[in-house]
Amino acid sequence: MDILLVEDERTLAVPLADAMIAAGHRVVTLFDGAAALSWLDEHRCDLVVTDVRLPGADGIAVQKRARQQDPPCEVLVMTGYASVDQAVAAMRSGAVSYLQKPFPMDALLSQVERVSQTRALQAEVKRLREHAGEEPSRLTGSSVAIEAINQRIQKVAPEEVTVLIVGESGTGKERVARALHALGAGADQPFVPVSCSAIPAGLMEGELFGFRKGSFTGADEDRTGLLKEAAQGTLFLDDVDDVPLEAQAKLLRVLQEREFTQLGSQTAQPFSARVLAASKVPLEEEVAAGRFREDLFFRLNVVPLNLPPLRERSEDIAPLLGELLARWDPEGRHRIGPDALWKLVRHPWPGNVRELENALRRALALAGRARILRYEHFLPGGGMFDASSQGEPIGLKEAVANAEKKAIRAALVATEGKKIKAAEMLGISRKVLWQKMKELGLEEDHGPIS
Repeated sequence: MDILLVEDERTLAVPLADAMIAAGHRVVTLFDGAAALSWLDEHRCDLVVTDVRLPGADGIAVQKRARQQDPPCEVLVMTGYASVDQAVAAMRSGAVSYLQKPFPMDALLSQVERVSQTRALQAEVKRLREHAGEEPSRLTGSSVAIEAINQRIQKVAPEEVTVLIVGESGTGKERVARALHALGAGADQPFVPVSCSAIPAGLMEGELFGFRKGSFTGADEDRTGLLKEAAQGTLFLDDVDDVPLEAQAKLLRVLQEREFTQLGSQTAQPFSARVLAASKVPLEEEVAAGRFREDLFFRLNVVPLNLPPLRERSEDIAPLLGELLARWDPEGRHRIGPDALWKLVRHPWPGNVRELENALRRALALAGRARILRYEHFLPGGGMFDASSQGEPIGLKEAVANAEKKAIRAALVATEGKKIKAAEMLGISRKVLWQKMKELGLEEDHGPIS
């Protein structure tokens, strides 16, 4: 990282520069504010470390000039005359932080490393934003887990086998299904997604198989079912774990015999589409609990593909933000501030990618004409994020539970207790919200979902 150090006390400037150089950074050292202003007019850097009291021009002037660069240079202010007013002025002018002299060298290096990591994240966001949409058949991310999933998609897609995609709500299961379809032999044929959780149990068979006019009360006209609409393409059964047991038996027969019969008809029709299925819970557990047929599970689970939650792959958050910014801010009017990006990467995201997308859309709406998306723009109210807390370390399971409680409570406050709207805000289904509230002991406070 390129750093400009501005410090008029040479006995302090030399060891500071040496420490940052030893940490792997490139450092230019200047000893007065006027020289720093001139240097910034002709050069770019990633970070300015500056004293407040300087000859020629003060550190606040240096800071403002650095922030005028495109992209703005980050600034770390040092002061031996620390006061609340100086700290507020520095932070309002865009300083990433400030240090009061004397300070330990580790404190400086820690701040420098944080800026270095954030600049790398910002560069990744920019790169993904510029190249968003170039590889629609790949999941966005740089983690080992996502790279392994992308490789498996490439191998499995041409084989036309049934794939069972398992992952929490919001992890991108439909994105995987669409990638498999796009790379398969039937890419030019329909991709038909079926939200099994959204279809009432009594209507499941009619939606899938279709029906003839007069086959039951209310069947006023012929209806083409989703199985037929899929033709030679792909039928994607999302939330297959919510399919009722009775419908599971009929779905199993379709997969075995590769044919189906519309309600009210005696004639079987061929079924030629590829079947992809997704579940938000491990189906092995549903089989053991007697809620899912074991034989259907084996039919669907030819090739399993498990999507990890976003909290287990935080290195993918910056690339995802780059892609989402390109989608929701195509004109490039906004960018994410360094403090916000730092905290977003450390948030556990119980709603996964869907929650991340909703938070970004909220930030874009709340930012208005402001170019920089600040941390508070992402907040739904009530302190949804707590990435900056400095409390005693706790276990990952407890930390995730605490974050989920705060997210749910914040959504309920923002929607005035309307749980359907709260589920939408969180990017999860009503069923998942109910399950989470029950697990976290929140249902007694807020009552049944309405």
